[in-house]
Amino acid sequence: MSKDGKGKLGTLQWLVVAGALGVAFLLSSSFLELDKQKTNHDSPPAQQEAPAFIQQKRESYTMGEYEEMYEKKLKEVLQNITGVGEVSVMVNLESTEEIVVEKNRNSQTQTTREADKGATRDINNESTQEQVVTMKDDAGEQPIVTKTVKPKVRGVVIVAAGAENLQVKAWIMEAVQKVLAVPSYKISILPKKA
Repeated sequence: MSKDGKGKLGTLQWLVVAGALGVAFLLSSSFLELDKQKTNHDSPPAQQEAPAFIQQKRESYTMGEYEEMYEKKLKEVLQNITGVGEVSVMVNLESTEEIVVEKNRNSQTQTTREADKGATRDINNESTQEQVVTMKDDAGEQPIVTKTVKPKVRGVVIVAAGAENLQVKAWIMEAVQKVLAVPSYKISILPKKA
């Protein structure tokens, strides 16, 4: 062989060694990934660590706190309407907030056909099982909250200086309807005494 043949063979050998190292690296990383997945699947799916965006802590409010928040914000808005003076607001809620949690659902349907002396009938059995999905954190296991529904407003009473003017009263009514999504029959607007 010539020198050029040995040089090419050496380069070819290096390429084979580099390729083998690359394949070994890919195989080892895939085995490590499989080992990580196996470790995660050892615990039941309902108790695995939740992603960071789900684990965010959320404050929970009482009915009284919600009513105070609604009253304060509504008062701020109404005092900025032309012709409205001093305002008092009272908001009454139907219930507390509703918390919706994530659930694993398993539904099964079984149909049995029975024949008896020329007559046939189908018997359907349906069953549904639900399990709340939880996550682990420092405080233990907590359910995963998918959404929180704000409480619905039962009624609103507004006593405002300037409410004796029909145009001002109409503006107040429109503002309350839009802000709280309440129908007009649940809103009472009264003029404030001098």
